[in-house]
Amino acid sequence: MTKKEKEIYPRSRKEMLRIIKTAEKEGHLLETALEEFTIHPFSMPALWDCREYIWGIGQENYLKKPLIISLLALLSTMAGQLDEAKEYVNILGETPRHWQAKDFSYNDFCRVSTELVMPYTDDFSFLRIVFFLIDVGAVPILSLTLSACRPSILNGFRDFTRFGPYLERYRDTVTDTVQKLYVSGGKGVYEILLAEWYYQNNNCFQALVLVTGTIPLMEQERDMRCLFVALALQMKILLVNGQTRTAKPLVEKIRDRIHKTGWEELTSSLNALECLAACYDGRNDEVEEWLEKVAPDENKGIYMMDMYAYLIKIRCYLQTGKYMLAHVFVKQLIILLAPGKRHMDMCECYMLSAMIFHKAGDKKHLCEELEKCLELAEKYNYVRLLADEGNCMVQMLSIYQQEKGEDDFTNLIMELANEVGMRFPDYLKSPAEYFEELTATEKAVLRLMAQGMSNDEIANKMGKKTGTVKFHSNNIFRKLQVQNRQQAVNRGREINLL
Repeated sequence: MTKKEKEIYPRSRKEMLRIIKTAEKEGHLLETALEEFTIHPFSMPALWDCREYIWGIGQENYLKKPLIISLLALLSTMAGQLDEAKEYVNILGETPRHWQAKDFSYNDFCRVSTELVMPYTDDFSFLRIVFFLIDVGAVPILSLTLSACRPSILNGFRDFTRFGPYLERYRDTVTDTVQKLYVSGGKGVYEILLAEWYYQNNNCFQALVLVTGTIPLMEQERDMRCLFVALALQMKILLVNGQTRTAKPLVEKIRDRIHKTGWEELTSSLNALECLAACYDGRNDEVEEWLEKVAPDENKGIYMMDMYAYLIKIRCYLQTGKYMLAHVFVKQLIILLAPGKRHMDMCECYMLSAMIFHKAGDKKHLCEELEKCLELAEKYNYVRLLADEGNCMVQMLSIYQQEKGEDDFTNLIMELANEVGMRFPDYLKSPAEYFEELTATEKAVLRLMAQGMSNDEIANKMGKKTGTVKFHSNNIFRKLQVQNRQQAVNRGREINLL
């Protein structure tokens, strides 16, 4: 990367952390943080990696520097702590009632610019801030991200899905506003927003035409976050329509572009997208490897910018039979997402929660969670969000319709999901689902086998005849496709029956 490019592209996470560490050691942390995170382009993961140092600046120092307060609010938002973010924003004073540029202090500008990226800011306030900042020429806003590391603009750092129905009607206004907000980085944003909306409404061909026509116009832009969304959407459309061979070359194309431009903040979502392709194809060895070596670790603290990777990780937990881990994780995410009104993410979480209960055989809670999911999906037209889950969605909707009855929306989802399921029969199929299900008695016998008990000992333990235990053992061998007790125990461990 040339010196000129380094001034345009964000520094790497490793380099930024080194700069901040050195500044802290040499006693000029405040000055360096102000320069690196307010003057130069920076990636959100780089800011996140430096959070301990930003938090360590000290109240006596950051109270004098409104921009540091903005960074602290942003970090709190990344951690899902919206109440804490509000407290930081309130340090900057109250939002002015009368919006006249001549009456705005420096603190006022810092406050409204920070509120612009806060998930708790309502739509009216968001738009009011946007048009005010454009009117006074205070754009672009460096911290106003397009996709927030997620391959989506509709549901990126801020959820714009509710504006979907108005995209075609207000094309000129949206295009002009986006270009003023992002300057060159806004090229193609409107087209990709519209393509995403078309896709969610199951207008897949029109979405593909739009996105493929826009990509060449964006490939020369320095800011590749919107290009990433476009390429990811193209890949997803082709993927769910059975074109899995396109996944690998597209992933490599995006990865190469990230390497050249320095937008490494996109890598986590790219890796997750690649893993999703492996899930659809039933390549469980790759899924397990991603879980073990690549996926973000929720136990080290939730980083909201990795939300897309987390949602893929829950699918991977389902596909590998780790239902308890999936349940704990999805409930944790729902609690964090609810205050920020992230409708698409919430809908996806309720859907994943329903899947977990389905895998566990809990029909009551399956229907409860799926009902929450369907309510949001029908309200915001998240057709593909649900349909892309294939056979698992078909199975859940069959149970749901038996309990609640049929309607046009669930019938549509059922039809589309069935098409996906036919193309990808192994998607979200856990290891145990490749074998005939054991009865409760057979599972009990298998557990006692695993403890090293003989048939006579198992019979005595269960109060049954030895011949009965042998009968159950033979059924276990047949269902698990093995020849003997040790193989049965090994298979049981492989597919999480033990």
